[in-house]
Amino acid sequence: MTDTTTSTPFASGLSRREFFRTSALVGGAGAAAAALPLAVFSGEAAAKGAHVKGDYLLARPENVLYSTCLQCHVACQIKAKTENGVLAKLTGNPYSPQNYLPHLDDETSPVDAATADGKLCPKGQSGIQTYADPYRVRRVLKRAGERGSNTWTAISFEQFVDEVVSGGQLFADIGDERHYPGFAEVIVARDPEVLAALGEDAAKVAAGEMTVEEFKAAHAEHLDLLIDPDHPDLGPKNNQFVLDNGRIEHGRKEFAKRFTGDALGTVNWFAHTTICEQSHHIAYSELTGHGTHHLKPDAENAEFIVFWGTGAFTANFGKTPMAEKITTGKVERGLKTAVVDPRLSHDAGKADWWLPIKPGTDLVLAYGIMRWMFENARYNAAYLANANKAAAAAAGESTWTNATHLVKIVDGRPTALLDAAEIGVGDEGHVVVMVDGRPVAVDPDDEETPVVGDLFVSTTIDGIEVASALQLIRDEALSRTLDEVAEITRIPVRQISEVAAELTSHGPRAVVELYRGPVQHTNGFYAGAAVIMLNVLIGNADHKGGLQKGGGHWHEFGGKDGSVYDFADMKPGALKPFGIKITREG
Repeated sequence: MTDTTTSTPFASGLSRREFFRTSALVGGAGAAAAALPLAVFSGEAAAKGAHVKGDYLLARPENVLYSTCLQCHVACQIKAKTENGVLAKLTGNPYSPQNYLPHLDDETSPVDAATADGKLCPKGQSGIQTYADPYRVRRVLKRAGERGSNTWTAISFEQFVDEVVSGGQLFADIGDERHYPGFAEVIVARDPEVLAALGEDAAKVAAGEMTVEEFKAAHAEHLDLLIDPDHPDLGPKNNQFVLDNGRIEHGRKEFAKRFTGDALGTVNWFAHTTICEQSHHIAYSELTGHGTHHLKPDAENAEFIVFWGTGAFTANFGKTPMAEKITTGKVERGLKTAVVDPRLSHDAGKADWWLPIKPGTDLVLAYGIMRWMFENARYNAAYLANANKAAAAAAGESTWTNATHLVKIVDGRPTALLDAAEIGVGDEGHVVVMVDGRPVAVDPDDEETPVVGDLFVSTTIDGIEVASALQLIRDEALSRTLDEVAEITRIPVRQISEVAAELTSHGPRAVVELYRGPVQHTNGFYAGAAVIMLNVLIGNADHKGGLQKGGGHWHEFGGKDGSVYDFADMKPGALKPFGIKITREG
């Protein structure tokens, strides 16, 4: 670290033109360094105990504001450095593990932290350009011509609120005589008790527990609030207001939901996720018993990572913290990576294996890798045999699977889990596993009685054809040869075998990471589930170097122990929306 004192960048008297001319070549850079006394702050800054001389204006604690970057969805923590009250520079927040490894202790004085700069990607650093962009929209713009004409006029915020609430012929001045409904016309159901009662009975109609005629009789005074009284499950007219967001960020999202649902009583709030990677979240939800919508690799400790349709440097979120972990891992401890991607991405170019898959064949490739694992007995049999929580705990595991649970087969197709009561071996709601060839009732959440089941089962019990879940997975994996998999996916058998062998050579310190790539297809959910299943087969969940749920955070609306505010309890008179979303989901 250079331990020098500086005032202004060109205190030496070197002009800007002379500086650039002098530093254009490597040799000139040495001359520039000699002519310019620079104070360079790094990880050895005052925050880590180093002695820093000089009075660098942007390193004064009173000139530093801590905030969050919203240039992308990662939401990095940032330092905003100001000069005379004007934003001058953005860097990473050294208190945040996303931007500084290891991050500064919370007890570190802001005076010392002011000289420690965390990493921030170019997009994050360009936030200063977004902030200062002369074309940034700062006022409400109203259309001043035909749709698509790109002609606008600025109006006051008060006029905007009045027109949105009141509605009317809002564009009569440009020849558009149409009536545009406002909130006053659309948000008609405003009584929380009335809306709740309508919603409760509409659910009964949908479930066949109440007839439409009975519903109409019970709510005769409020039928005008509904979109269609003959179809009460459509919900109130409030649902005719739709808020369709783009990439709305956390914090903003919660307030937007509060506005649309709690205040306006509509079910139609949407973000970008469905057109982005919804299948990926649903796949994780289904494979974790709806425990989480997302899992990520423990990149700091993993020994092998497969980036499937994503990467550490591109097409992912979390790239700022992840890129450092991957590059450091490769350089310092021999981390290996494979990338499944039709294109030669930055990640693929730095990977040990690049699998240029034919788009849309991810499901086939995942099952091809499984075939190799089953044929070579390279799956975590001990982990998969744990049939309940007690068995997992006894084995030192924090997770367990339904690999041994029996599934009913009807007309050659798997349907539902076999219930213990169906064959008289246990209580209703308990599943059945085979233990040494004998059916045993199991409560998957039982913490007292460990049950270790048989992995591969295909039999008939009391006239009911059944198979274990893992048997069904293996049958599907073995339904195609590796040569057939190679022909469909355009990935050579050699590569499939090499990656499968590597994946199963590190115990739980190997991970398969996925994002949009495999799920942006009509079979996206199934492809995502199959890719996640590779992690299940090696039993890496919640292991060091494996698949992790990640840490928590102070939720934007509170609701966690220690939160200063809990907005969930701060909504007196909130409406309870109901009805069918325009997307037909839910």
